[in-house]
Amino acid sequence: MGSSRSRIVILDTSVLMSIFEKRFDLIEDIELEVGRAKVVVPESVLKELEKLASSRGSRSRKAKAVLDLIESKGFETVRSIDWDVDNDVILLAKNLKGIVVTLDKDLIKRLKEESVEVMTWKNKRFRLI
Repeated sequence: MGSSRSRIVILDTSVLMSIFEKRFDLIEDIELEVGRAKVVVPESVLKELEKLASSRGSRSRKAKAVLDLIESKGFETVRSIDWDVDNDVILLAKNLKGIVVTLDKDLIKRLKEESVEVMTWKNKRFRLI
């Protein structure tokens, strides 16, 4: 029998901001790839979204909608280790043995260099790469 433990999945800003642009069910894609998952959002990502939400324009509206979505879905917030968002995501993933979901190509490269599992948009859904 397989393990019933949930995998920790860390969402970054890029994937959260894309939720209203691409047509996908993020949780469904995650669970198709890794099974049961505990989805978390680092404090540093929330701060970045709050900063975007306080600006003007379409990015501000998207960020506000994303913050509402995070609250409505009940995603857990995890305490940040580093206030640089990319560094924080990497450190948290290593400490929590988590999978990072991102669209940021530079972050993907850094995560792979650090041997952290990554999911990104590929062939019309999120997949482990």
